[in-house]
Amino acid sequence: MHNTSPDIFEYKDKNFGDTQGIVVTTNSAVFHPTSTTNLLLAGVRQFVNPGVAKIGSALDLGCGCGIVAVVLAKLILPQAAICASDISAEAVKLAKRNAEDHQLSIDCRGGSMFEPWAGIKFDLIVDDVAGMAEPIARLSQWYPPHIHSDAGEDGTRWIVSILSQAPEFLAPQGHIFFPVLTLSNEAGILDTAQKHFAQVELVTEQWYPLGHDLLPHLNLIEELMGRGLLEIKKKGSRWLWATKIYRAGNP
Repeated sequence: MHNTSPDIFEYKDKNFGDTQGIVVTTNSAVFHPTSTTNLLLAGVRQFVNPGVAKIGSALDLGCGCGIVAVVLAKLILPQAAICASDISAEAVKLAKRNAEDHQLSIDCRGGSMFEPWAGIKFDLIVDDVAGMAEPIARLSQWYPPHIHSDAGEDGTRWIVSILSQAPEFLAPQGHIFFPVLTLSNEAGILDTAQKHFAQVELVTEQWYPLGHDLLPHLNLIEELMGRGLLEIKKKGSRWLWATKIYRAGNP
């Protein structure tokens, strides 16, 4: 049995002038926010802050502890109706608790992908369901044994399904932000995005060195790369992978 003792996560981005962090509670039973979450929020803030789009409603899809929804409601879109959902009942419970702790009205629901939102459309969807090639996910520090990935051998199972369904849940001129790890089949993901959206653009990206958890498995990673299932790059003596944030929408 895994430990569900509480922990905290603090979000703060000095690039946007944040002087005070937003703190939420998390625990070991729920996928912990990572640098991907920070990069995803940075991409959303680049889009929203200049007033490029008027957003009245937003969905945090795959909300985990609810950090994206809390930041949207508290910092980025305080006037918008914010919703959040996750397949994990523990995650939904935690997201509700964090919304209450910040005195925010966030509609938190449980269910797989868009299942809880039948008939509802959003101006903005922020998808934090990043996929990683399953053989790598099982070896990485991000997915301890009790946290399921199930994203398939090339890491695209969930994001491809989300991108295929998203247009049905977006208002006219709505947008979806989604992360892509190069430790998955980026080309396949983008092919799906371009089939369903007229506009798909890279918003921001960050490259990281392979960690000590994955470096011992470089042979496996290179074998998967040879099959087109992921991509890493060598710079000097270091192997690098990336998180990329994309925005997709229809005019």
